[in-house]
Amino acid sequence: MARRKRDYKGEYARRIKRGQAKGLSRSQARGHPRHHEPYTSQIIKARPWDPELEEGLKQVREDESLSAAARRLHVAPERLRSYLVRTGVGRKEQARWKVGPDARRRQMLIYSRGRELIVILPDYDSAQLAGRYMAAVGQFLDSNDPAPLKEFAGQGVMDAGGQFHPFETRENVLYRLTETQTESFQDVYKIVA
Repeated sequence: MARRKRDYKGEYARRIKRGQAKGLSRSQARGHPRHHEPYTSQIIKARPWDPELEEGLKQVREDESLSAAARRLHVAPERLRSYLVRTGVGRKEQARWKVGPDARRRQMLIYSRGRELIVILPDYDSAQLAGRYMAAVGQFLDSNDPAPLKEFAGQGVMDAGGQFHPFETRENVLYRLTETQTESFQDVYKIVA
């Protein structure tokens, strides 16, 4: 039995007509909404934090073009653009996407006052400082050279509740804390709503 040849042009026209009858724009009916339009499919659920798309956001923050960042991540540019808009940190300036102030809260692991703490930090800048501190702790543990920790002596971060947490820089305390560490930095780090 011969297979019937599909009429792709007719199927596409019916899809557009069905979408417009529901009050959708042409791009929504196609299944590829513009960055300010929501998806109509029930299958596509927007996650509040997507680690893959966060990497693209980071690349755009470092002044790479949105399309180049999307290509590097192997995602559609419209998906990355939608994520920038949905998170509220992306804006278009003179035909280029820029990442502005990022006030999303982040959950992170730090060492403070002889303890391992999981804190909620109020913005990107404090999370970046805590991340640099944890990287310095890692360098210290790998090399046994306390030089990377000197920069963080007397520094700390303010959590979302307004409490200050000074960074732990005592070498023996850091050795003890990492011996009994229960969770890794990567397991704890996430953006919280």
